[in-house]
Amino acid sequence: MAKDLTGMIISIVFVFAVILVSEILRKVYKLGNEFTRKFVHIGVSHWWIAAMFLISDMRYAVIPPVLFVLLNYYSYKKNLFKSMERQENSDLGTVYFPISLIILILLTWKGGLLGGDYRYLGALGTLVMGYGDGFAAIIGKNFGKQKYNIFKSCKSLEGSVTMLVFSTLVSAVLLSIFRGFDIYNLRTSIIIAVVATLAEAFTPFGADNITVPAITTLTAYYMTVLQSRAMFLFIYMACIGFLLSFLIALAAYRRKSLTLDGSVGATFLGTVIYATSGLFGSALMILFFISSSLLSHFKKSLKAKVVRQFEKTGHRDIFQVFANGGIGLIYSVLFYITKNPSFLLLLGISFAAANADTWATELGILNRSNPVSLRTLKRVEKGTSGAVSLLGTTAALLGAGFIGIFTALGFKLVDIRSLGFTYIQSFAMVTLGGFAGSLIDSILGATVQGVYYSDELEGETEKRIYNGKPTLLVRGFRLINNDIVNFLSIALSSALFARMI
Repeated sequence: MAKDLTGMIISIVFVFAVILVSEILRKVYKLGNEFTRKFVHIGVSHWWIAAMFLISDMRYAVIPPVLFVLLNYYSYKKNLFKSMERQENSDLGTVYFPISLIILILLTWKGGLLGGDYRYLGALGTLVMGYGDGFAAIIGKNFGKQKYNIFKSCKSLEGSVTMLVFSTLVSAVLLSIFRGFDIYNLRTSIIIAVVATLAEAFTPFGADNITVPAITTLTAYYMTVLQSRAMFLFIYMACIGFLLSFLIALAAYRRKSLTLDGSVGATFLGTVIYATSGLFGSALMILFFISSSLLSHFKKSLKAKVVRQFEKTGHRDIFQVFANGGIGLIYSVLFYITKNPSFLLLLGISFAAANADTWATELGILNRSNPVSLRTLKRVEKGTSGAVSLLGTTAALLGAGFIGIFTALGFKLVDIRSLGFTYIQSFAMVTLGGFAGSLIDSILGATVQGVYYSDELEGETEKRIYNGKPTLLVRGFRLINNDIVNFLSIALSSALFARMI
């Protein structure tokens, strides 16, 4: 009891010492309020380290944060400690932090809700919040240029990356000290850091001082105490997939290759595909996306007149993302469940079909002569749905072959021994399947896709409304647009080859 009482007093003195130093820095050295606030934020997070070694009884451990909830709220109202209060846009962040400490004590202290002595996991959550959020705010404030808004809270990409880096470092150091250094704990640190960064980004009004420590600690508990290796690997792969997909989608959004909702869809698609089929599936998706995005900008001025007829151009939205990648996502998940490599082959066909159709569209427009309609077998205007040209057909075959080459190479690199086909056969099936998908797309475009007439264009278009004016349906079905045609053509082409495997 005497030891716990002494430890409690020392820990309280420690916090006041941090606040006192911050006041000196503000008054004597004229340091800015944002710096002193984060100095207190980071410094006070070390209270947990002192408490976990000096206080054994949870009842004594909880007293200091309860005291500081009351004291910080008084300071918030009366601006008592100027070095730790925001001068504008103030929130209750300084009050939320000690509340989070109370929650973590009740969870992790011996006799707590988690049922064991997990104080080191409480330290992990506290220090991730201290260092991660503290340095994220400093870097974001001074160097953040790539801004984004979530729930009216302005964040920066630079700040979020800083949060990710410091959260990884803090987690890796603490897990290495208390659980030993190995690859499992290193991967766990990455998972914890991703979760903490997302919690910080999506929590508004300073409440991240509660959500980040609690969620981080519970994630660490789940991954280190409860979790099986198989599920751990899935979560780890999902986190890596999320990071890679987010960065690629962000770059595409900046280059106006994706809309905002399209970038969200692409991030989700990339996360799940990486988690279920690893680098194999992700590489095919990325190759399709990069090649099709580059071609969409190739000789853009020459294609401008024809592109006006298309329902969607340039920016891919979330429907286009899933129309082109949704079937591949299904095959990726099926591979993860069954471990049958045939689903990887079908995944390759699905992206080959999407790639073939995109290459045919982007390059077929540049054909010197007008294309031939598959419906009437007569020449029609460029951009007409269901029309083919020599250049477009050749581009479709090359686009499918491009994915076919990397599919075969992927099978070689991942060294799956239970393949029921050779690498050459995989190349041939993916190329032919992808090319077939492009042909099916053209047939569906000529027969069932909704096509409209625009008075303003004086011709056909895929758009129901052009420049605010409704267009007239001249053939096909109103419910079937280009996204549905893409989805169906990919599904049908891969289904045809599924019967051959």
